[in-house]
Amino acid sequence: MSKKVNEELLALDKRILSRKVSHGEISEKDLKSFLKTLPDVAENAEEVNLNENEK
Repeated sequence: MSKKVNEELLALDKRILSRKVSHGEISEKDLKSFLKTLPDVAENAEEVNLNENEK
């Protein structure tokens, strides 16, 4: 994996989005509109079980 940080991905991090809203860089309305445009990818999720006894 590349060590370079993708600025576009950082812009989508929920902590950064929260900071942008609190600093007035984006509005709550714009954020909600943006979030509605994101696709639902829940079907791509995999369940991961962690067993402490396995190595």
